[in-house]
Amino acid sequence: MIISVRSLSYDELKRNLSRDDKIVLWSCDTCVKHCGIAGMDKMTALEDMLKEDGYTVIKKELISESCQVNLAKKHKAAQEDLFNEATAIITLTCELGYQCVRNVFPKIKVIGTAKTFGSGNFSNKKGPILTSPLPNTGLELNPEGYSLKNLVETFDLQQGFFDFDKVPNPEKITITVDGKPLNVKKDANLLDELLANRMKIPHLCYDSSLGAIGACRMCLVKIEGKRGLVPSCCTQIEEGMVVTTEDEEIEKLRKSILQMIVAECGEEIQQSRDIRFWLRRYKITENRFKLSKQEEAVDDSDEVLIRDPNRCILCGRCVSACAKLSGQKVINFANRGSNTVTITGLNDNFANTDCAHCLACAHYCPTNAITPKAISKKISGYPFWTLITYPKKMTRSTRAG
Repeated sequence: MIISVRSLSYDELKRNLSRDDKIVLWSCDTCVKHCGIAGMDKMTALEDMLKEDGYTVIKKELISESCQVNLAKKHKAAQEDLFNEATAIITLTCELGYQCVRNVFPKIKVIGTAKTFGSGNFSNKKGPILTSPLPNTGLELNPEGYSLKNLVETFDLQQGFFDFDKVPNPEKITITVDGKPLNVKKDANLLDELLANRMKIPHLCYDSSLGAIGACRMCLVKIEGKRGLVPSCCTQIEEGMVVTTEDEEIEKLRKSILQMIVAECGEEIQQSRDIRFWLRRYKITENRFKLSKQEEAVDDSDEVLIRDPNRCILCGRCVSACAKLSGQKVINFANRGSNTVTITGLNDNFANTDCAHCLACAHYCPTNAITPKAISKKISGYPFWTLITYPKKMTRSTRAG
């Protein structure tokens, strides 16, 4: 994991923009997301702030790994008209990602927003920790590592994301959830708001970075005035909405869906953390469904990824991640109804496709149907970072433009 910290204040960012700029927000979906300064949620927050101040944002571009030049080039080629219109790109990426975007878009103003310090790991208690500083930082090796707070204070950088500087004020409304009033964002995604208010709603196909898919049906809820049950991941919040997230009917249906998923994919799928959690939550110890399914061959042809179709629950996350985050569209659905399957390329082995090995599909797969052969890449002697020549002192002003 590469450790980066925000290097620009919101006012400094605006000084690098003009009112006539047509802005693309470009965010990586890996390391800097875990450092709290990137991802779809952060792009949306920054978009709200810029629009509130009169700037024009024409697109939010989420990419799995911005440090891969080939992915950046594919996104450029896929949206040529968009980038011909754009006059500024704000990168929510590490410094290597920033340099890659500059190389791919030499005629567009590119504004970097982060300073990168080296590699590290993530602690549930401490968050991101820098353990292997880059030589140019002047930091000594520390067995306990450096927290983001340490780096912010030591290098006079910015705390958290831009919304620390100016918190946008989205319009709030009150809805009723399980008989209690709940203050939520108007027109927001219902599942997002329920999760933001720490309500445990089961979901296997939804991720805010990928958008609504509505495949697994685990997040079904009741909404007064609507027939039947509706997927909360595909529902926009409305004034006066009355929602039921838990009752006997909903719990029974969720249990059945979960049992059918396990029956369809076999007992091995229970190794998935998400599946295990909901099996425990609903106290499912035996499966009342028994399905006979022919074992499919594991695709071990690729040098980076392994695909086990027997674990696939057809949630669509890998399909969406491959299309939206890598721009490759290597993974797709094939056939219809009960015969639906996921395929790579033209129903070929992974090794014979144009896979960019960005690992977006593996990152978002909830059941380990797609996994990397090497779980982690060790950075030794900083070979990964020799692609960039760092100046001895990098000020905030040199990071922009």
